[in-house]
Amino acid sequence: MEITLNSLEHFCFCKYQWWLLYTENEWLSNIHTTLGDIIHSRVDIPSFVEKRKNVLVKRSVPVYSDKLNLYGIADLVEYIKQDDKISKINVIEYKKGKPQENGSVQIYDGLQLYAQMYCLREIHNCEVSGFIYYAAIKRRVELKDETYFDNLLIKTLEEMCQYIKNKNIPPKNISHQCKSCSMYEICLPILEKRNA
Repeated sequence: MEITLNSLEHFCFCKYQWWLLYTENEWLSNIHTTLGDIIHSRVDIPSFVEKRKNVLVKRSVPVYSDKLNLYGIADLVEYIKQDDKISKINVIEYKKGKPQENGSVQIYDGLQLYAQMYCLREIHNCEVSGFIYYAAIKRRVELKDETYFDNLLIKTLEEMCQYIKNKNIPPKNISHQCKSCSMYEICLPILEKRNA
């Protein structure tokens, strides 16, 4: 069973949202998804290749992991070469938001990013670092605590596969995040009418 990299973020953010997107094929746009599209327009250029000294920069890079049955697109990848071989890779995921108050990446962003790092390590067998470029602060934030995200990735994949295999619909987890979700009107139409 194959899982897309971007579905990991949706699942971690809200399992019910993930279910609507990836099994029911529902989609609505809002200001947040539109801003995300605008920010990603800078990196959604598969033909873009740039060379800076010993660094090769590519955008919209397809990545995969045969071990974990993961696949998807990395926004931006920097291949650092030494003696004409790739010695290190930086993968950068673009997000419209901002990091947590303590300065670390948001958990759902970090999960998607770590999965990209995992894929690139499997493909190239070299050191890989990961960063989220948060548009709200206009800078990169490095992903730390890889052990946490490695455990979270395995646990999340197992849980996602169980939902898909058993055709179980995840429960709704109503929280403060719901108002910013593009799926709000589909997920919580009664609350929407009440609030109107």
